[in-house]
Formats: sequence, structure tokens, C-alpha cells
Amino acid sequence: MCCNGSNVKKNGHRCGFQMYYCRDCDEQFQGEKRIRDITLWNEYLTDRRTVSEPAVIHKCSERTIRRHLALAADNFNSVCPESAVIITDTTYFSRSFGVMLFMDAESGKILHRKYVRNETNRDYLDGLNHIEEFGTEIKSVVCDGHTGLLQAINSCPAQMCQFHQLQIIRRLLTKDPHLSAGIELLKLVQSMFPMKKNEFISLFNKWCEDWEDFLNERTVLLSGKATYIHRRLRTARRSIRTHLKWLFTYEEHPELNIPNTTNRLEGFNTHIKKALLNHNGLNDINKKKFIDGLLNTKK
Repeated sequence: MCCNGSNVKKNGHRCGFQMYYCRDCDEQFQGEKRIRDITLWNEYLTDRRTVSEPAVIHKCSERTIRRHLALAADNFNSVCPESAVIITDTTYFSRSFGVMLFMDAESGKILHRKYVRNETNRDYLDGLNHIEEFGTEIKSVVCDGHTGLLQAINSCPAQMCQFHQLQIIRRLLTKDPHLSAGIELLKLVQSMFPMKKNEFISLFNKWCEDWEDFLNERTVLLSGKATYIHRRLRTARRSIRTHLKWLFTYEEHPELNIPNTTNRLEGFNTHIKKALLNHNGLNDINKKKFIDGLLNTKK
């Protein structure tokens, strides 16, 4: 630029910096601090700042801040390790908007994400295939209690989250069951985490034998139809029997370091929800941009 400052006119600008006009060369340029898109985006993601706060700091309108955020927001970029134990789960932000995540259990990095209206076994399998197509060897998969998904995973060991099994039993029996059989079963499942597989199976089979007659009690309804009296207890027993094959996979393959719960991913899901609480009113498109930004910071 040819100007040396001797023939420069300063004009105010609404975006927090000054505009300068050179009378010699008819050029206009900016002075002082500019708004940096990336810095603004990182503050928006991690410093719990709403749009109004940086607007005050940078002395500009909220519309200008939104424009800068839109320029800085980037789509999710996947990571492709050579091999990984995958933790997968879906978290929802409304009845029709959720994100399905696939995490590397060792590094905690998000390898793949998919936005869904509701979770299906097909979506989970497509996500696992997507990870494999990018060159990552899947050594094992840890997921919640989708029996169809656990049965469909046949290329590697599958581990059902033990905490999800506990949640299933709590939903069926409540956290404070009044029947002795329910109290014993809930205590058994609560103590499952440090147990060995053979010990748990032995105690569970003993419970089934001790309460067999109780669980087989039937009654006749007014309609004349006979039904089991303790149906929720029977459902709880069936749930454990169904999932028992996958509850202790981590013990059978100690060399793979498989976690027995999805808690690490659940914690990150909670972090996303807490971060979004500061940005109420975002539509689904902007929510996706925000979530993608948080997923990229997870790398």
C-alpha cells in the first residue's frame, strides 16, 4: 500500500474495528483487531458463550456474530485408527432428533457419527461397516441391550453394557421392589460388575431354582383367561437369560481390553447435552453444526 499514514482518514465501523481511507491511493483498509472466525467458534463451543455475549465484546450486532459462526463451523471429520474397540450408543435431543456415536474405547475419539430420528439395528451395522471401509479393524463392539444387534455382530466379539442390563431390571422391578424374589434379583444384578462369569451364572441359576414355583404361580382373570401372577419378574429373568451370552465377553477376551459398560460414551453424551443447554432455540441444522464442532474438539 502506498500510503504512509500522512494522508489517511479514519472512519468508524460498527464491527468493533476501524476503517481507514487513504486519500492518495483511494484504498480502504481495516485497523485494530478483527473478529477471528475460529477463535469466535471455539469460544462459542467451549466457553459457554451465547451469541449476545461476543456481540457485546466485539461491539457488533448478533447478526454479524452469527455470520462469523456460520463461516467457522465445520462438518465432522472422522478419525481412522488401524484397529479399535468400538463403543456405540445413541443420545436424543428431542423425540425426532438424535445422534448415533461410535467411539474408540482406548483413545476416546469419535470415529463416526450419524444423525437419526430413531435408532435401528441397520443404522448401527451401517456405521460399523462405514468404519471398516475406512480401514479400521474392529476388534470388538460394546453396545446396549439391542438383542438383534448383538446377534447380528458376528465378525468380532460383542459386549452388552452391564449397566444397561441393570437399568432394564430396575425398570421392571423398580429401584425398591417389595417382593423378596425381586429384592434378591436386583441385589444380584447390582453386584454383577466385579463378578466373574461363572460366579454370576451360579448365583443366577440358584435364584431361578429357589423361586421357580413362585414364578410359575398363575391366576384366572375375570375373562376366564389364565395368566402368570409375577409377569415382570419373569420378564426380568428372561432378559438376563437372553443377554447372558454377551454380558461377560470382556472376561473371555482379556487381551482386547474391552470395557464392560458404555459409560465413557455416556459421559460424552452428557457433555453434549449440557453444552447445548446454553444455546436453546437452535434449529436442527444449527444443532448439527454445534454437535459436529464438539465432536471435532474430541479429537
